[in-house]
Amino acid sequence: MGSMAPTHKVRSYSETIERMLRSVKETKGVEAHLLGTVRADPHRYPFWVVSTPDGRGKKKICLSGGIHGDEPAGVEAILAVIEMIRNQPALLGRFQFILFPCINPFGYEHHTRENRSRIDLNRQYVRQRPAAEVRFVKKVIDGKKFDLDVEFHEDIDTPGFYLYEVFRSPAQAVGRKIIRRVAKKYPINLQTEIEGAPAEKGLISPDVSSGFFKRRFARKRQWPQALYFYMNGTSHVITSETPVHLKMQERVEIHLIAFKTALERLLSA
Repeated sequence: MGSMAPTHKVRSYSETIERMLRSVKETKGVEAHLLGTVRADPHRYPFWVVSTPDGRGKKKICLSGGIHGDEPAGVEAILAVIEMIRNQPALLGRFQFILFPCINPFGYEHHTRENRSRIDLNRQYVRQRPAAEVRFVKKVIDGKKFDLDVEFHEDIDTPGFYLYEVFRSPAQAVGRKIIRRVAKKYPINLQTEIEGAPAEKGLISPDVSSGFFKRRFARKRQWPQALYFYMNGTSHVITSETPVHLKMQERVEIHLIAFKTALERLLSA
């Protein structure tokens, strides 16, 4: 028999969502939509997505945070992106944004990787009956092909930043540029193997880790959200992994460097 789920709250999901909703209200062209309720007895969590209008010629971008509840900087990074859109309204003429601020509300509140049912939501995307949190995400993204998907993660063990990147064309690759920019202020994980994957100066991608990705693609039931996006038509996917030993503000800044660098490429394409 497994141990009981944690009961101690480390942070407040409702307070974070209140901050998000205030920010959305202050940002023209950005809307928040309630997708449903995640039941995590005795808790009930409203599940939100934030989006901007679609339009002819607009490139589609999806960003997400908090799929693992013990990785809170991703949630803060999404809130920072909403603020960025408010300060750069011209972006709304070029892009449609779909933002998932916190995919794992229970885990976020209780600082656990898994949800209330001890499910790793990042391994649920090809299940016939996935967890409710994943069903809500799929309700929004299925049938859409994104130009860019950036997923904000964290790593408790890493000595420095690293990232995963997959793309349709080498011209899309920005991983090395992201790492160079991050390295100006923050440590990079320079290990030659990270999480079982061959790595090159903090980069894990098919050209660096071809065997690793072949095995990942073949294990469909274990696809993380990032590969689910890619295998369903998204052309460029980045998973940003920040070291949790850094301060929250620093980790958020690293995530934003990763996103802004990828966004620059889309702006110039």
